[in-house]
Amino acid sequence: MVKTVGDVVTNLMSKVFETYGVNCPVCGKPLLRPQILNKRTGQKMAGACPSCGYMEDINHREIPDNKALTASAHKNEALGYINTYSIFSNFDVFNRRFSNYTVSSDASKQVLERSRTIANRIINGETIHTLMIGATGRGKTHLAVGMMYWILERSGYKLLKTVMKNGKPVETFFSWKIIFIDWRELIERKKQSFNDDQMAKQINKTMAEIKNADVVILDDFGSERGTEYSLDLADAFWRDRENKTVIVTTNLIGSDLTARYGDRTLSRMKNHGVNNGITFANIPDHRGLVE
Repeated sequence: MVKTVGDVVTNLMSKVFETYGVNCPVCGKPLLRPQILNKRTGQKMAGACPSCGYMEDINHREIPDNKALTASAHKNEALGYINTYSIFSNFDVFNRRFSNYTVSSDASKQVLERSRTIANRIINGETIHTLMIGATGRGKTHLAVGMMYWILERSGYKLLKTVMKNGKPVETFFSWKIIFIDWRELIERKKQSFNDDQMAKQINKTMAEIKNADVVILDDFGSERGTEYSLDLADAFWRDRENKTVIVTTNLIGSDLTARYGDRTLSRMKNHGVNNGITFANIPDHRGLVE
């Protein structure tokens, strides 16, 4: 059997590197580290992600206790979920944080603080539909993703849920389930999946998880060309998320959304949306800065 270059590289890496039960905090893929010990310290060396290039702190290595292992498990599971089910056109979107949002005016400071406040309310268990409205390049997607990471990091990547066990309600911690959906990309992939079985399987998994996720970020809603297909998809989405948390970014204002999607869909969007909107007005275009 003739081996490909990829086979040779994979075989070589398996002899030199190893996985060690830790996933990348950026993309969720398993980290790799050298199998040999550090000659100076006699300990295992820090790992790195072959997928996105993330590298662990060289001084990070400690023997974890049960608490640390549990915390790591929640983190790995939450980030893995995002990576598995999200639909995005550019992985760079996940580099956004509150900390690297450009505050250039009082208005941009206000939307940052407003985003942080709503993220804290989501952490505290509120069901919220927040509509982030503004022109292109004002930082809506940046702050939506910033909200996601704020929720994850401030809560330790876990949330408390009440489940039934032996007929009794029991409070248990679960890893957050958050999905990022680039709306236009979702529509394009749905269409492509008609002729691509592998893509169809992935899209179907994502659509199923939209019903189950704790939070869905719906990015660039309304950017697509209006068709019956996109209207039906929007209707299905909001049926599934009517009483579950959604963070929406859009260039359309309320009347435009009504004209595009109809009263029924807008009514579902408004559910849990009163006083939860964020308007990006009087903010300069961030693109070319940090966007």
